[in-house]
Amino acid sequence: MDEDQRLEDLYALNILDTAHEERFDDLTRLAARIFDVPFVLVSLIDANRQWFKSCQGLDVEETPREVSFCSHAILEDRLLVIEDALLDARFSQNPSVIGEPGIRFYAGAVLRSSKGRALGTLCIVDTVARVLEGKDRELLLQLASVVERELNHDLQLHEHREIIARGALFDPATGLPNRRLFIDRASGYLAQNGTAVVLVLGLDEYSSAILSLTQADQLKLDTDIAERIGEIFQTAFFVGALGEGRFAALYPWTPDGTALAVTAHAVYQAFIEPLAHARHRLLPTVGVSMSQEGEADITQLLRQAELARPHQISSPDQALGLYSFKMGENLQRSFQLGNRLRSAIEEDALRLVYQPKINLETGSIAGFEALLRWTDAALGEVSPAEFIPAAEHSELILSLTDWVLRAVCQQLVEWRSCGIAMQPVAVNLTAQDLLRPEFTLWLQRILAETRVTAAELVLEITERSLVDDVIQAAENMQEACDLGFTFHVDDFGTGYSSLSQLHRLPLAALKVDQSFVRELGSGNGGETICRSIVSLAKSLGLQVIAEGIETHQQLAELKKMNCDITQGFLLSRPLEVSAVAPFIESFPVTFRSTAVH
Repeated sequence: MDEDQRLEDLYALNILDTAHEERFDDLTRLAARIFDVPFVLVSLIDANRQWFKSCQGLDVEETPREVSFCSHAILEDRLLVIEDALLDARFSQNPSVIGEPGIRFYAGAVLRSSKGRALGTLCIVDTVARVLEGKDRELLLQLASVVERELNHDLQLHEHREIIARGALFDPATGLPNRRLFIDRASGYLAQNGTAVVLVLGLDEYSSAILSLTQADQLKLDTDIAERIGEIFQTAFFVGALGEGRFAALYPWTPDGTALAVTAHAVYQAFIEPLAHARHRLLPTVGVSMSQEGEADITQLLRQAELARPHQISSPDQALGLYSFKMGENLQRSFQLGNRLRSAIEEDALRLVYQPKINLETGSIAGFEALLRWTDAALGEVSPAEFIPAAEHSELILSLTDWVLRAVCQQLVEWRSCGIAMQPVAVNLTAQDLLRPEFTLWLQRILAETRVTAAELVLEITERSLVDDVIQAAENMQEACDLGFTFHVDDFGTGYSSLSQLHRLPLAALKVDQSFVRELGSGNGGETICRSIVSLAKSLGLQVIAEGIETHQQLAELKKMNCDITQGFLLSRPLEVSAVAPFIESFPVTFRSTAVH
């Protein structure tokens, strides 16, 4: 028995030298009646004494440990019974045997801590020799178990309270202080010092990464992240976990910005090695906000740092963002956009325009792309370049895509009823759409409700949307293809996809991003890039679509490269719904000779 650990458990109870309590006295009185003995003790063995939490029949509170029966009892597994102390060499000369109170019989049931270490006994004592029968032995052990529970109750209650408090103040995944505790500590620092620098580090792909992990693998991922966060923020005053793959740190304010430079470097050094249990590209970014004269509270600083954190970066030098007043204005604008856009979706206040796609080989219409437009009563005409990213950073994007897809399908049905023969209409999907739960069921439900076939639609996904989870994306896309859908990759050349990713995806076409098309004829390498993309697509058996055609020279160059399909202002601006049918009816069959040659 490890005496130091035993005493540690005893002292943890904080019960030595406390007043008698009825809960223990009731049990010793009960034992005295049951066993008809003059003395019953709840005895705890300290380093040099035995101390009585409850004592029936004796008017003492403690005795030396060296003469106690209980110091022998705690060495037993469960119970020590001395039927006649005068006949036991260990006790025959004990002062309590040959003197007052004249002990002849002793039975002590061991009391243990919650960790299983002996603390003392519940013992019954008599001045006459006697035998303790088997059923009485069990009864004494049962009473001892009740005393044992009472002894450990307060400590266990305290430990449970600490666990609850820890759960309320610490992140269970990483063990770091949670948002609540971080804000409390940082607020105290700000109140005392007035100045501080707050950093928020975020892993944008964290939420999608954990969807594909088991609980055990997620725990390993969180542990790995916590270790790296600890390395990055080891010089910070306070560190906290904000949830959803975001972490905060508080530094003292310094005019030279040393902490920022060191942290920016540490971020990428810590995440150079991929996280072992995430099949995702977890690139951290850091947003920074500063309070130099106590003008901001910690909650405001956290919001500002989160706002400053870059998104969708492509190189390490883009990883750090510093909050500015302009960002605050943009945040207010974004908040207003989100509220107005939610209302626009609910009130069916959006509209679609349709841009034709032209087959360069035949000169015929190859299809249309549905483009979203929004004119708000308060905000005026809002660009898709502004409101779509705002929707992507909230839960609105799923509702927005759902609205677009349904609206396109309903329009296709209306055109069909008017006898207008439409080529497939392309609808843009985001990464959130592609990885949404029950992706295929969502598509099936819309087709069934609108009575449109999958062949009437093309689903366009951006190259960036493939980065989050290529495996899951490929599975969802294949299931959709089995229903008859066709997939094109939009904005190709601007993302992170590789040949291995493209090979595993069921694609029908690549769309050359308009930024490359715009460089055709400029001498800036646009021809080389476009030619390489066309060559790549052809080698994979894919069609090539070029967007953003604005000049005849661009169109001619793409024709020479064997580009299949084009779209852009030169060919047609996006058409309002009412202009689509007239455009189809008046479209020249001689397009190939007049526009290309």
